[in-house]
Amino acid sequence: MIWHIIKRELFDHINSLRFILTVVILSILMVTNAVVHLRTHPERVRAYSEDVTGSLNTLKSRADLYTLAQKGPGNLHKSPSSLAFIADGGDAYLPRNISNEGSWSKSGPGWKAKSNWWLSYGSANPDAKDLRPQATKIDWVFIITYLLSFIPLLFTFDALSGERQQGTLRLCLANPISRPVLLIGKFLGTLITVLIPFVFAVLLNLTVISADSWTQLSGADWGRLGLILLIAFSYAGIFVGLGLMISAGTREPRVSLVILLLIWVATVVFMPSTLGTLSTKWMPPLQTIDQFHASRDAALKQIDTDYNDRLNAIKEKKTPNLLSLDELQKLFETDPETARAEAEKLMAAWEVEGDEELVLKAELINRDVETRERLNREYLEAQIAQVQRARIVTRFSPAAIVQYALESMAGTGFNRHLQYLEHVHDYTRQFRQFIVETDRADTQSRHLIGIPEGMSEEPIASEAIPKFEDKIAFSDTLNTATLDLLLLVSLLGVFFFGAFLIFIRADV
Repeated sequence: MIWHIIKRELFDHINSLRFILTVVILSILMVTNAVVHLRTHPERVRAYSEDVTGSLNTLKSRADLYTLAQKGPGNLHKSPSSLAFIADGGDAYLPRNISNEGSWSKSGPGWKAKSNWWLSYGSANPDAKDLRPQATKIDWVFIITYLLSFIPLLFTFDALSGERQQGTLRLCLANPISRPVLLIGKFLGTLITVLIPFVFAVLLNLTVISADSWTQLSGADWGRLGLILLIAFSYAGIFVGLGLMISAGTREPRVSLVILLLIWVATVVFMPSTLGTLSTKWMPPLQTIDQFHASRDAALKQIDTDYNDRLNAIKEKKTPNLLSLDELQKLFETDPETARAEAEKLMAAWEVEGDEELVLKAELINRDVETRERLNREYLEAQIAQVQRARIVTRFSPAAIVQYALESMAGTGFNRHLQYLEHVHDYTRQFRQFIVETDRADTQSRHLIGIPEGMSEEPIASEAIPKFEDKIAFSDTLNTATLDLLLLVSLLGVFFFGAFLIFIRADV
């Protein structure tokens, strides 16, 4: 009996003008998406390949351990996703690489030091608009978010209210057909009707894209595509259920249509952007970049002050028979020539760096790097926390949920950037561990990381240096999309159950 109802719904919908328009519009948009991707993706892949090659060549040129410790591995580049045509994810607003810096050199009476490299993360939220969903490009997110929510409403607004108005609903239920069976048949028939043009347009899109040699999808990519289609089907099912729920509770199709349009505008168009904007008002403000620089400079200045005090104490301990700096300053006022002679003796003594001075210098350099990276990381984590809180708020809209799920599965957007950051952190630990272990293996080294006198001078084979490799793993994309998948399935059940309750209680 259910199959009979499904066939009747399919026949009625497929022979309608709205079905033909749906096929045409979805096909045009999907082909446009494929053509744009074929024009932009090769350039992204080419640029990434050139950047990685340049970074590897730079890394290979650093053949001694001190140079590696001082200059680091070079820029660490984020690989482009082969499924970027599905979800742009605002990648243009997120850093495409993380640079490592090490630019300062300092000197004082009797000492000189150069910095080691440290990570500079860029911004995880350079613009407040990144807090809320974006759908400004013709990608799958745009097509699914807007059209795959609007089209089901056009097919369901009169599914029950229209038959009730014409009297056919009463006649149908007069036959041995229960209301649950009728509702399930209409739900499945309408959902299949909506998905037929969508799947056709998707196949058209993938056919055009697969014809290009620059876009070769792997088995994992096809697996992610399967889950992306499941997400799209669930999202369409939510609005089929919503349409049936409103249609079951109204007696006139025009009333049902008006209510559904208002709900669609509120949940799909209005809520994502508005909730994203409001969430920024409720959150505690982040440090401005000037405030961050001021706090960081204060912490680094304290490190320099501590170093200078400890260095002066070591030098004065080693030169008990020479005048101190304060004593020299007083002597300059009374006997400049004697003061100059004493100053030359003091400087000659201070120029000699013993083990204590070298250990202190290595401590300065490593403490400086640790402080810079810790403060950079804390500032980055504050930005990330703000974005995460805003995403929780915007998930009240199913449009935001489906966008976040599609971005995660496509390997783009904010969640993908977080995975890339984790890859960078893992590689950074591995790279530094390599330097420490290689230095320990040299028995002639003083094992003072960060200063040339204290590190191994043995040459290093370029093949032994760890290389950074950024990959999009299927398990990572699935893990980040799990919450949104569960929310979509829950919403599908809620709306279908709501339609069931209303239809069971409604008069025909």
